Amino acid sequence: MCGRYDIEVDAKALSEMLGLDVPDFVRDADFSPGDTGPVIAVGQDGQTKVVLMRWGLEPGWLKEKPTRPMFNARAETVAEKPMFRAAFKRKRALVPAVAFYEWTGKPGAKTKWRFSKADGSLLIFAGLWEARDRGDGEKQLTFTVLTTTPNADAADYHDRMPVVLDEKAQKIWLDPEADPQMLLEMAAPAPDGTLTVAAA
Repeated sequence: MCGRYDIEVDAKALSEMLGLDVPDFVRDADFSPGDTGPVIAVGQDGQTKVVLMRWGLEPGWLKEKPTRPMFNARAETVAEKPMFRAAFKRKRALVPAVAFYEWTGKPGAKTKWRFSKADGSLLIFAGLWEARDRGDGEKQLTFTVLTTTPNADAADYHDRMPVVLDEKAQKIWLDPEADPQMLLEMAAPAPDGTLTVAAA
């Protein structure tokens, strides 16, 4: 699971890191489902851009808002589940983050752990996005983060971790013509040693 991450970086700095224009957004070291933040996606014009989206996927075909935010999608079933399969085919996204968090321990005595890239660079999660009619003529853009089984860096802390993509995989993930089987194979645990962990 990935239910919290850090995107406490200003738009200008993030723009320089990504090489893309980034709209102003609220920096947040504890970004949570329901919050709105930057997501990288390919627009209808075929251009890769950064757009602000709310965390918690809401497909346009849903008649009612989900009772709980669909903030994660299991990579193993994303091509089959009705909630995600259309977005997996046509609306894949990249989600930038400085770090993500997990907790261990019993309720009331939990320890919060911070996972970041060992080389100090941004984490880029594999994601999906959707557009839903808000009822006022505007579209509400929403996203979810894919998760997979943990690598050695994360296995002692949780039984899931976000799908972290390297630079080559990022380009393929956004490619509208990418082979679905290749995409599923890429949605795998990051190589051991990719992450560093510390108590938050």
